[in-house]
Amino acid sequence: AGLWKSDDDTGGFGTASGRLRHHTRTVRRRRVRSQAAGGMAAYSAGDDVFVFYRMTRRCTQQRKYLAVLDPRQGSYRPRNGISDGWLPAKVVDVEAARVKVEYSWRHFATCRGHFAEQDSGWAEWYPLGDVRAAPPGEAGKLAPRGLEPELILITFRWGGNNEVIAPEQWGDTGSSVSDLFVDSFVERAVMPVLGNNYEVWTVYVEDHTDMLKVANAANLIFGPYHPARRGRHVGAMYHLYPTSFEENCVPSKETGSDGGAALVDQKSFFKMQQAVERAGVPTRFPHPSGFYELLSSKRWTYMMSLTPHLRVPPTVSMPRMQIEQSCSEAAKQAIIALNRVKQQQAKLRNEPPPQEGVTKGVAKLGFSWEALDVKFWEGQDGEKGLTKALHNLTQNIEISDELTGQPQDLEAIIVQEYCKHDLEARLYVVDGKVETTIYTKFCKIKDNLEFGDFHELFDQEEAANAWCGGDLAALQDGERQCQEIAEHWMVWVQAQICAVPPAIRFDFFVGRGEKPGEAVVWTLEICELGFSMLGEKELPNKVFAAMFRSCMGTSAAALAASASDAAPLPSPPKTAASAAKAVTNGAAKGGSSANVAAVAAAADAAEGGENGAAGGVPSLLHVTVPPGQGVTKDQHQCSGKYTVMPGAIANEAPVWINDRGDRFLYHGNDDNWYVGDEEEQTLNFDCDQGYIRHDSCGRVMPHLVAGEWERGEEWLPDAGVGVSTDGSAPPASARRSPPPGSKGKGKVSGKSKNNNKGGFGKGSP
Repeated sequence: AGLWKSDDDTGGFGTASGRLRHHTRTVRRRRVRSQAAGGMAAYSAGDDVFVFYRMTRRCTQQRKYLAVLDPRQGSYRPRNGISDGWLPAKVVDVEAARVKVEYSWRHFATCRGHFAEQDSGWAEWYPLGDVRAAPPGEAGKLAPRGLEPELILITFRWGGNNEVIAPEQWGDTGSSVSDLFVDSFVERAVMPVLGNNYEVWTVYVEDHTDMLKVANAANLIFGPYHPARRGRHVGAMYHLYPTSFEENCVPSKETGSDGGAALVDQKSFFKMQQAVERAGVPTRFPHPSGFYELLSSKRWTYMMSLTPHLRVPPTVSMPRMQIEQSCSEAAKQAIIALNRVKQQQAKLRNEPPPQEGVTKGVAKLGFSWEALDVKFWEGQDGEKGLTKALHNLTQNIEISDELTGQPQDLEAIIVQEYCKHDLEARLYVVDGKVETTIYTKFCKIKDNLEFGDFHELFDQEEAANAWCGGDLAALQDGERQCQEIAEHWMVWVQAQICAVPPAIRFDFFVGRGEKPGEAVVWTLEICELGFSMLGEKELPNKVFAAMFRSCMGTSAAALAASASDAAPLPSPPKTAASAAKAVTNGAAKGGSSANVAAVAAAADAAEGGENGAAGGVPSLLHVTVPPGQGVTKDQHQCSGKYTVMPGAIANEAPVWINDRGDRFLYHGNDDNWYVGDEEEQTLNFDCDQGYIRHDSCGRVMPHLVAGEWERGEEWLPDAGVGVSTDGSAPPASARRSPPPGSKGKGKVSGKSKNNNKGGFGKGSP
């Protein structure tokens, strides 16, 4: 069973026992030159270099190796080390576009404490863009001087035996506790701007003891002289679910399909997060500790229930001590309190007193990540149903046909009136602006009084027809109210953290009012950054771009301001891409953080640029690759709508991503426009390959180039292939061949192999 991925015929890295296979090789003395890192670098066998290592891209799923500072940090928990970053190596072979190396660093360990065997002779290939000459005196060192990253992230991830499995509804970026989510953020937001000028450290957490070790010594572990603190910008990201349940209990293990992976003790979690913050490492995901605890505990629901304009349903907190004395008496007192809150809400809103008391509601747990921790109750007086709900949430409950205890340590249970509604409107707010709304509905209350049969819709009119009796005007009125309330909530959020978070989600109940075209709205939930994006295609890139700006210590508004203070940018050509390129060069040479801000600002300008003939950057492009003779399925799938990626710059030009997230329109390093896939993204677009291409004709935008586009593998001109801003077919005037001469690599299918023309051919049908 291979441990590390292999991209040649040398096989995998080791066996399940950790032994590395030694591979014979012929060392060629031919030298290879690279333009990387601001100058010509020549490599030959025996040279000391650094290579940019990415754990999840170099290792198999079963064996992910961290580069640990010391063997003890791979043996003792919490295990931690570099998962993305520059590692020392020695050149053993060279080719025109890549270098084969042996790692000079000797300490690699997995989250389980398995080690890679030293002195095995294992070697693997790296593209030239991921190779740097070792700075003087730094050969063989981890975290060398001269390779200080612009950004370092310290990520806290799940290290238990059960792997995280994200439900499909989370989309292709995975759940917020998955490696896929971390990689998606890095590849879509960090690398397009910083390239390899970043580093990721990972701390694996298995249980509360790991977190308490960090909490009790964070100032010693991650103090200012730890290598992870040497970056210009440093931040911590917490990819774990804080819960009130005991570790490894049945309710947690029965949660989802991964045995409760990433569910950790909330008290220990927040002690750890607070200690790391006190040590000087700010939280960049999801939120500062105090605010994250407030959201995940759901305490805000009863705290803000008497603030009229926030429209929180009548909500109370029932102390656990009263429930333990008597569930029925606690239910009675909770309903009395609910009715009192309901009457006071009407008074505060200058409305008539309610004619009816509370007869329906929900009881819910804080620090809960599953709908099964929300129980519906009803009845004329409500007491009987609420009594059962309180018993289920605090004493025992039926799980998988077994009566199971509820070992959770919450000090209170939240009790809330159930508000009549037609659907839920989920408003995704990015950098303080509502970016999209998704409509959802739990269409069924199950026999066990949990909510089920979840559905989602992305179109307002479709949602109105499906769930609002066709009253589109009522849904529009409801969404207008939701946006107004969300603005109020954003001011409340700023009061908690004195900042606008990169992203947050507000969920609302929306129901039809007494008259057609009118709606009644209630705040249902405030979801922390890391919320499910329900597979929405364009949203992840916007959220990740905002997260990146936060990691760089500035907001979208501040980026624009700081960009104006950065070094002067060249005038011709006046494009966001050229501005970003100039600033990127400055940052690579040690420029100020304002320069880095200008990169992102320039890229953001690209998102809304004009479509001028001089090279303005369109925010939206349409690619057309019609089916036909010789057109493969993978080439045809290049067709579709492409949105500019905020912050993404490839070879001095912007990058567009298609709606599915698996195709990219980018500028190659040979002055051709290409449409490629994740293979090119993994190379940071520092390549010259794709399914279709066109000469950029002096950096003209892809929708304005003259001549026919070409299809790989043989680069055949195809008059039907085109790029436009409106999805129209290529004009007849464009149907002439582009200038010859490039030898870029044509692709016809998703995996590339060398051909005898020196290119890569993608393409079986």
